[in-house]
Amino acid sequence: MIESSLIKNSYFSTKNDGTNLDNIVSSVSSSRNTLLNVAKMKQTHSNEVKVIHSDGEFFSDGIITAEKNITLVVQTADCMPVLIKSDISIAALHIGWRGLQKNIFTLALEKLKGKDIKVIIGPHAQSCCYEVQNDVAELFRDNLVKKNNKLYLNLANQITNYCLLNKINIQVSDICTICNDNFWSHRENKTSERQYSLIWI
Repeated sequence: MIESSLIKNSYFSTKNDGTNLDNIVSSVSSSRNTLLNVAKMKQTHSNEVKVIHSDGEFFSDGIITAEKNITLVVQTADCMPVLIKSDISIAALHIGWRGLQKNIFTLALEKLKGKDIKVIIGPHAQSCCYEVQNDVAELFRDNLVKKNNKLYLNLANQITNYCLLNKINIQVSDICTICNDNFWSHRENKTSERQYSLIWI
């Protein structure tokens, strides 16, 4: 389990933590001596962001809450798990290239209440390995790396630049889920297994 130094009460799971969300939540609950009520998402690569007030499962790719007894969970296996915290609210986002193109990150910030915003992007497919074809590359011309006549996408670059421009504190993992064996990667081996990222107030 990876614990963030930027945002308190935020975690990113690895292969070693297993794939059972209940077990992961139970382990974190025990280590922090707290009860975590889970809110998770039915993720569809949309730009749907919901403000929630209870636990459960929501059809969206982003959830926001100001409730202190709810743990937000995002599932990923190459897409970016993005965790956000203000002084009064938190958010969890699932962002791949489709969500990025649909501006889900800025839409979430518009709905997030509070100030002193901090952002963490967890392990995801990095530009060392994330090869894209011309149709995707055309959408992200400023976020590409060219190697050996192939195009690779830097998923986090657009969000990073936005945060720097708007003086938002951001921390980006340099771990690539495609080439790091400690993480599940759909692109590398077509797995249906996922990492889980958690945040709570």
